[in-house]
Amino acid sequence: MSVRRVEMTGVPNSYWSAIDNLMAQEMLEGTFRNTVVVLRFSQERPSLSIGVNDDGDRMDTRRVRERGHVPFRHLCCGGGAGAFTEGLPLILYYYRKSYEKPHVTLLSQSDLNGWANAAALRRLGFAAEYRAIGDTEILFGEARYKVIASYAGNYALPDYWSACSSIIWGALPSPTAQAYVECLHHYPEKFEDKETKTPQARMKPLQEVTQQQGISIRLEDVIEAVIRENVKALMGEEIVVPESWTREEEEELARTVPFFESETWIRRLSTKRMCAMAPSGSRLGRAAYKSRKLIVASLVVDGRGEIRDCLLTGDFYWRPQPTLFSFGALEYFRDALRGVLVTKEDEIRDAVESVFSRPDFEMPLIQPEDIVRAIQKAGERLIPVEAYEEPFRAQVK
Repeated sequence: MSVRRVEMTGVPNSYWSAIDNLMAQEMLEGTFRNTVVVLRFSQERPSLSIGVNDDGDRMDTRRVRERGHVPFRHLCCGGGAGAFTEGLPLILYYYRKSYEKPHVTLLSQSDLNGWANAAALRRLGFAAEYRAIGDTEILFGEARYKVIASYAGNYALPDYWSACSSIIWGALPSPTAQAYVECLHHYPEKFEDKETKTPQARMKPLQEVTQQQGISIRLEDVIEAVIRENVKALMGEEIVVPESWTREEEEELARTVPFFESETWIRRLSTKRMCAMAPSGSRLGRAAYKSRKLIVASLVVDGRGEIRDCLLTGDFYWRPQPTLFSFGALEYFRDALRGVLVTKEDEIRDAVESVFSRPDFEMPLIQPEDIVRAIQKAGERLIPVEAYEEPFRAQVK
């Protein structure tokens, strides 16, 4: 069975979330086909994003728009913030495969995606290696540089998969690099285990690497090699057929894109919103903890010291993933932790472990103890909910 390939050029990356949603609808309707989408962006319509699991308070959407960028929140992936403009094409893969622990999981599909990206680069002559979800790197002398960001996610339906390969081909233009720093809050804890202290320092444009290593390839060569390896690895197919969206698909995408750029969607997960809904006299605890991925715990604690609500946000991946209508795994943690005394480490650990033991739950690269430590740190930093300041606004004072 062939895989269709659709190209989109010059659109903001908020289309990514709209495409995720379209594919889910087609799966529900029974009209879905395995699909590869290549998104090519322009300097005229750059985008800044936060991940589906991110706290909406880390983005200042007003500033993003003032600087000529499109803000949006992802729908079908974990991960953290991103910047998308010319020279940073994105390849999306949509396919069906039944979720089946331990054989077909977020980790197994992300590994297939990452290994395929690395295999494509090696075929083109690079010393490439996939290390973990999100990172395909090129070995360059003594250094390592991330050149492809990737993941696989399982969204809405047990057999709906979405994966991506984000190719870091060119350098981030100065206005977008500046907007990325100025319009998003970047947790210093994220870089505690890294030699570099900024997202950009971990990356190197692949185009620059080709010049330094004397490898004569074009961006198109990379795109073709990456698609070929991923279609084979993720879908078990070989034939890719260029097609266009149908008129109905184009209309649906145009209709839903504005929602994924809206305050309603971007602030869907928000410590500020959680504080606004907290009962009078509640206290907030908030802390970031870095394990293999960043975990930010926000807790609402009542006068008796019991956890009444919580947000777990960050650049991790988990299942069940949030959807348009459900908070997914976050609800599991909310339900398990509600009523637990914030000072009772054993009770917190039992609650967290009860979530990890669920047959439909997965959180690759994260252990229960990582969540416990994030919650403990947050519980040691309680302030009145009225005193909470959004991290971005506190950062720029």
